[in-house]
Amino acid sequence: MNLLKNTQYLALSMIGIGLIVPASSFADTLGPYASLMGGANWVAEQDLTQNDLDFVEMEFNQPTESGYATGLALGWRFPVGLRPEIELGYRKNTLTQFNNRVYEGGGSIDGKGEEKATTLMANLWYDVLNLPAPFDRFTPYVGGGLGYATLTVSGLEAGGVEFGGTHRDTVSAYQLGAGVGYEFTEHWSMSVDYRCLKTREAHFGDIERLPQGDVSTEYESQSVMLGLRYWL
Repeated sequence: MNLLKNTQYLALSMIGIGLIVPASSFADTLGPYASLMGGANWVAEQDLTQNDLDFVEMEFNQPTESGYATGLALGWRFPVGLRPEIELGYRKNTLTQFNNRVYEGGGSIDGKGEEKATTLMANLWYDVLNLPAPFDRFTPYVGGGLGYATLTVSGLEAGGVEFGGTHRDTVSAYQLGAGVGYEFTEHWSMSVDYRCLKTREAHFGDIERLPQGDVSTEYESQSVMLGLRYWL
């Protein structure tokens, strides 16, 4: 069962829970919470740079086949709508081909490999509270965060040629995000969440079977996730 079907089933289950909970009028929940998110992750095409030269572009599979993002967060909502949060995230995508190969005279070739991003972010969201009925259970939000990302590239292979093992670096990162939550009990809410994550340049050093020289890249991804939040 692929990621798209799993996401659809999760969405239908969450909507069903919201529909069977008896209607009640309770205020927007304040205080501490824990949340869990998961969904699809799109990675922008990336140039691998070496000796000030963008020598190859990595292209990734569609996220419904191989790319996903997950997150676990702890936060606190204040009455003014501000919601500081600490978030641990994980993203993974697989490669499908390499383009614009400078060392080979151009062109494209089928490729293999994985790229992972593990993040620790300090976020600040602004919730739009107390919407009028019939939207009073919904809470739109917007904001962003700063933190660090550990980028890992492993299993690189093109045309049957392997390029070393695992390469990683930890760099600073930031993200922008928005979404909307739906409060279906006093302690539980669900959400649809969007994230755009971008890192500073990561350096992997020398890579086997490439000319000597530090290999570097920048990471950018967009994620659409479903979330569950529990108010403590």
